[in-house]
Amino acid sequence: MKKSELNRHIVIVDDDSSIRRITGSILTDAGMDFTPLESGSSLITYFEEGNTADLILLDILMPEMDGFDTLRALRKLEKKKHEAETPVIFLTGDEDKAMEAKGFSMGAMDFIRKPIDDEILLLRIDNILSRQNQIRLLSERSRTDLLTGLLNKTSTETSLETVCESEPGILLVLDLDNFKPVNDIYGHDAGDKVLTAFANLLKNSFRSQDIIGRFGGDEFIVFLRNADQEKIVLQYVRQLNERFLKEAFRILGNDMNIPLGVSCGAAFTNGDTKFETLFQEADRELLRVKQAGKHGCRIWRDSSSADKPVIRQETNLHELKLILEERNTGKDALWLSQEDFGNIYRYMIRYFRRYHENAYRLLFSVIPEDADMSEDTLHTVMDRFGEILKCTLRNSDIMMKCDSSHFLLLLPNVVPADIDRVTDRISYEWDKDEKSRIVRIQCEKEPVSFDEETDGTSGRADVPWILVVDDSVSTLKMAGTVLSEAGMRVTGINSAKALLDRISNGEKPDLILLDIMMPKMDGFEAMKRLRSLERKGEEIPVIFLTDSEEKESETIGLTLGATDFVKKPIVPEVLRIRVERALIFNRRRR
Repeated sequence: MKKSELNRHIVIVDDDSSIRRITGSILTDAGMDFTPLESGSSLITYFEEGNTADLILLDILMPEMDGFDTLRALRKLEKKKHEAETPVIFLTGDEDKAMEAKGFSMGAMDFIRKPIDDEILLLRIDNILSRQNQIRLLSERSRTDLLTGLLNKTSTETSLETVCESEPGILLVLDLDNFKPVNDIYGHDAGDKVLTAFANLLKNSFRSQDIIGRFGGDEFIVFLRNADQEKIVLQYVRQLNERFLKEAFRILGNDMNIPLGVSCGAAFTNGDTKFETLFQEADRELLRVKQAGKHGCRIWRDSSSADKPVIRQETNLHELKLILEERNTGKDALWLSQEDFGNIYRYMIRYFRRYHENAYRLLFSVIPEDADMSEDTLHTVMDRFGEILKCTLRNSDIMMKCDSSHFLLLLPNVVPADIDRVTDRISYEWDKDEKSRIVRIQCEKEPVSFDEETDGTSGRADVPWILVVDDSVSTLKMAGTVLSEAGMRVTGINSAKALLDRISNGEKPDLILLDIMMPKMDGFEAMKRLRSLERKGEEIPVIFLTDSEEKESETIGLTLGATDFVKKPIVPEVLRIRVERALIFNRRRR
């Protein structure tokens, strides 16, 4: 029977054929479909065969199986099949209030008296179905992830807790690889479009009876009901990777170079495994896929009997080491995704700050000589230049491809005297390649400056603060550059008076570089006044700067409490070593 546009299908259950005929005529005139049944047992059979209804009109007084018994049997069947309860309106010619109360207590939505009034019947059906629709929508919203339209985490867990222990199938835990850079580079609106597109792929890839949910962020869960073949899972995951990448290019553009993909961990159940256990096993397999290179699938199957518990060896240090370490540690630089580069970069910057290590940032730009160079050609050139960078650099260096024409590098333990040798070596290797003729390579390089606070703080306790006092601008610039490159925060001032004013106001640098020969007040006088301002045991270490070769000056300075002397013109490496040594000595003294 054809469904109406309102999609309202009513089942009429009554042993009186005239009631079925009259009621059916009223429903047909109102544009509704109906199915007439003559007994309670026929209704139960109807639902057992997989049929459904929007509402049931159920007569109470019927032979063999009355309306109350029929409603009990229907609710039991619906519960067994994990289906929602179908709304029921009792039909009765009785005015018995006790019967009405009993019907409502059993879950009936309403009562309609016989003989049936056309208008009342339709109004009450419309009332109930409209109310049910509102309840359904509210229920769906509470169960559904608003962005993707899939089941949310709570609803997914609730559904799977029952299904995994009652039905055979395969649980899939799916995670999008390298998704974070999408939000970082293209914005959260684009990220939401990518997530929605992936959710639609899941809906179109799996069957309507399978359970599909978003478990949070970029993680999804699928339960394939009554599936038991590994090749099906592997085929699904391979197709998802192919289709997802096409969707990503469609949304983000053909120049998108984020290595997006799908990793999957799967676990089989015979219908006797708790969801928590299946999820843990699938999640373990997912972790192994991630560590093995992503964009793949691993499957766990319990080979033990149903009544034998699974005994797993506890994770140990050796197992974790094998999972977490690189499987092939080469001699080349690490070419990382933007997400991985960002995580390692932030850690390394903290390390450099804490231990005052030297490092350089390099940005290489690939500029086509021909403005009409095709994207494919530029892509080929970038891949080749990336390989040369990777092979030329050390395995302690890290690099990433920023976009279609840029590479960013972070090189630890590189001092200013060496950075030019690094870039010259890269240029030398690239110039030997035939593709170097069709592009120009530009390189921007800068030391990692530790007075720039990327975490929004300033004056961090683990970054030494050096105060340089000299009336020579060139000396202030030289000292500032050398010490900043060594990971120190540097402040330059041009007079002894300015130094004493700062100390009087409570400022306390970790070390002072103090010129001896200054107008108005020389370094020796400044040193005397400085010590008079300080408390015993809290003296700031002072290194004198001097262009004098007289031993008498050195004797006077050491007598006043100077830590060391640095001769002018300043030799960068000598200045850095003497300052670092003085800082270490002062920390130990404290």
